[in-house]
This record gives sequence, C-alpha cells and structure tokens, in this order.
Amino acid sequence: MIGILKRDISLLISSKQMIIFMLFYIPLLLFVSESFVPEILYFMILVFYTYMMSTTSFTYDLTGKSKYVINSLPINRNELVIYKYLSIFIYFSITVVYAGVYLWIINILKLADVDYFNLRGIMNAIPTIMIYVSIVFPTFIRFEPRVAQIINIILFMTFSIISSNISYTGDKGALKYLGVLKWEYIMAIALVMYILSLLLSIHLYKNRDI
Repeated sequence: MIGILKRDISLLISSKQMIIFMLFYIPLLLFVSESFVPEILYFMILVFYTYMMSTTSFTYDLTGKSKYVINSLPINRNELVIYKYLSIFIYFSITVVYAGVYLWIINILKLADVDYFNLRGIMNAIPTIMIYVSIVFPTFIRFEPRVAQIINIILFMTFSIISSNISYTGDKGALKYLGVLKWEYIMAIALVMYILSLLLSIHLYKNRDI
C-alpha cells in the first residue's frame, strides 16, 4: 500500500488543478464568507481539502492511464479498496497541518481573523468526510468515469450549498438548528455508512473489469 500512497502523493504534487485549489481555495472562501462563523469556515476547509485530495486519484483514473500503474503494484483488489478508504484519514491529517499553517500565516499577517486550529471543527469534520466518501467512492467503482464524475460534481455542489447555509449567521442560517444533533449519533451513523460502503465497494471492485 505504500507504493500506491506514493503514487497518489505524486499525483497531488504534479496536478496543476490541485495546486491551484490548494493555494487559492482558502482566500476565495475568506473573500466570500464575511458573515460566516469562523469555526464552520474552518470545518469547510478541512472537509473540502480532504475530499479533493482523496478523490484526485479517482479523477486521474478518468484518463485510463492509472490502471497500468495499479496493476503493476503488489496489491490485490480488496487491499486497494481498503487503502482508498483508509487514505482519507491520511489526507485529513495532511489537511489539518496544511490548513493550520496557512490560516496561522493569515492571522499573523492580520489579513483576517480565522481559526487555524479548532478541535470541535476537527471532530465535526471527521464524520462528515466519512459520510461523504461513503456515498461518492462506490460511484467511482460502479459507474463509468464520466458518469461518476457527474455524480461527484452534483454531490459536491449540494454539499457546498448546504455548508454555506449552515455557515451563515443569523436567523436564516441553519447553524442554530444543529445543536440538537449529538456528535456521538452522527459519528455512529458515519461509521455504519463507512463500513457498509467499504463492503459494497469491495464487492463492486471484485466484479469490475479493469
């Protein structure tokens, strides 16, 4: 699995689209989020960056080139799917560090007053990411690349709209209604979805012709 992780890391480093996203997404969020709660803004950054890094290798698969690399690695299909699901926590750790440094610099330069480390934001991001990939990952395995990409875009846009509404302060925002949801319940739902999605993806990938 170390080999496939190295491949994915190299993809992140070499992808111009990913580099642009990593550099400019946070300033864009800060520009459009004057009325956002800082904690939710931090949460959105963690979720979006982790998700984008986790799915970069999938979007690269749309070209059809990566299958030759995958087939050359000493890893079977079950292990590959398990790696994909476990890798989200690796990317999440990278995101926490990257976002922390990026936002800390913004604070030091007094460009904006933002959270660069928020434990509650981190805890809330974990089940959110698990739920998100539980829905998205099987689509990349089950459907043709272009169809999976369309589904991915729809889900991403839906989550962006929901997150924006949650982050909005005031009576129109949804943030005030989230206090009734306990983290333990959300995490339990996320864990069940994550495990079921993993088992489904293993089954789908076994029967996929690559």
